[in-house]
Amino acid sequence: MDEEINYIEVVKINDHILYFYWGRHKDHYELDMRLGGGTHAIYKGDSAVIVDTMDLPGQGEWVKHHLQTKYAIKNFTVVNTHWHLDHITGNHLYKNGPIIGHTATRKIILANKDAIEAGTLWGPPAFPAVPPNVTFKGRMDLWLDDLKLELHEFAIHCEGHLAVYLPADKILLAADMLEDPIWIFQLNFAAPETQLAEFDRMMAMDIDRIYASHCNLDTVKTGGYDKRFIKNNANYLKRMLADADNSDFGTKTAQIYIKDALAAGELNWWEPYSEIHARNIDTIKKLH
Repeated sequence: MDEEINYIEVVKINDHILYFYWGRHKDHYELDMRLGGGTHAIYKGDSAVIVDTMDLPGQGEWVKHHLQTKYAIKNFTVVNTHWHLDHITGNHLYKNGPIIGHTATRKIILANKDAIEAGTLWGPPAFPAVPPNVTFKGRMDLWLDDLKLELHEFAIHCEGHLAVYLPADKILLAADMLEDPIWIFQLNFAAPETQLAEFDRMMAMDIDRIYASHCNLDTVKTGGYDKRFIKNNANYLKRMLADADNSDFGTKTAQIYIKDALAAGELNWWEPYSEIHARNIDTIKKLH
């Protein structure tokens, strides 16, 4: 990693969950470096579950080395929440062990393997495209010693997206289904109404705290998000849909659609998300 991105901050969420944050670099060539994000690790004894494997080459190596040297982790299991490239870059580091993901995640990675490895799918960087080698649909449970991890499929953001739920902690790791300040719409695999119903299903879970891949670091450090995070992400889509038939649709900033959550400090604006809002406007327009 070059000096600009040779920065990963490790945040201790509790005595068995870490967040590896790659920072927000607003002028970086790569979108997810501009947005900011990270990876979670859940550990017990000498074993760990890595929830996604970082964004750029070199970052995954840093995370694995940190866990090996600082926490004496010897046994690794990977969970890929979904196939997007900022979540699978370091998969090759764990190719000889279990990499768990949705059936669709494996299928999509394999279908795009040549383009990923050439760095042409979404542009650079290029990296080895290693898909999950353990797949499922719907629901799967894992155990780290006596710690239960539930993997739940949700039809939000992209096909085959998983959340990791720790019932003993009442913690949900939502990956890209929830983002601060706004999330990325992909509506070609599930209708907006379906995705909103999935937010309702998530809302019904027994959740105290929520952590996401792309989020505000200060919020992570002060205890994470609560269920208002779900409501606010759902409201952004609802309000965009309600506005879509108006003649001025496409002229309003994202801040207008989430102004109540911003005013309450429940969401935090970060300017590179203006790019995401523009994409979301185009996505909604394609429905009409």
